[in-house]
Amino acid sequence: MTTDFPPQLVELLNPPTGVVALAARHLESGRTWRHNEHVVIPSASLIKLPILAAFWAAVEAGRVDPNERVTLAAEALRLEGTGVLKALSPGLQPTWSDLATLMITVSDNVATNLIIDRLGMETIQAWIDKAALAETRIERRMMDRAAMSAGRGNWTSAADMDALLSAIAAETCVSGGASREMRRVLGAQQIQDRLPRRLDESVRVANKTGNFADVIHDAGIVMWPGGTLVIAVLTRGIRSAWRAMDTIADIDAMLVQKSTESS
Repeated sequence: MTTDFPPQLVELLNPPTGVVALAARHLESGRTWRHNEHVVIPSASLIKLPILAAFWAAVEAGRVDPNERVTLAAEALRLEGTGVLKALSPGLQPTWSDLATLMITVSDNVATNLIIDRLGMETIQAWIDKAALAETRIERRMMDRAAMSAGRGNWTSAADMDALLSAIAAETCVSGGASREMRRVLGAQQIQDRLPRRLDESVRVANKTGNFADVIHDAGIVMWPGGTLVIAVLTRGIRSAWRAMDTIADIDAMLVQKSTESS
């Protein structure tokens, strides 16, 4: 069922500038909140969630050994954006599993591009299509300026992120074991400035953020004693970035409170 929106939530979802998209569900009660959930928005680093799922699908199919070590060449480390690998010395040899972890926990772009190249963009999109994430597309590697200039981008919606995270929460994304591994990595997230920010210490959050240009996102599984909320909040064009982050944090805190009241 779609839940009525309190006035404070309506205000947060309708900012003076920009767009807010929300898809959230309280798993125990079945309450849902939806707003602009099918609006297709540049994904920024949220695209790393379906890449992670496609990675574990390849592992389970025997096409990737997660324990194989990868030698990082100097050329691979020359990349803009988030992550720690670009600051380290060439020759480092993380495993594919290590790279998948860095792709999520610190949104490492070097790790992400290595995984994209290992799997192939077509393979990742095929997994996305098989998972029925109809509004999600991967068209370029991270920080590929030439691809951006040519009009290629990565895209998703709040509804697709909600569907993917709900499958992880239900342990039906790829497999039970893969879902548990994805949830573990999401739970080690180091970027805590959005969904978790207004929550107390009894609440655990397994999430993935995204930001680039005028888009600021966060999507995750929020857990507290007696309740689980799957939530995706995507924003575009809100002035400024800190206001978008505040909006995401406020929406999440409000829905956790509403879900607690219904438990």
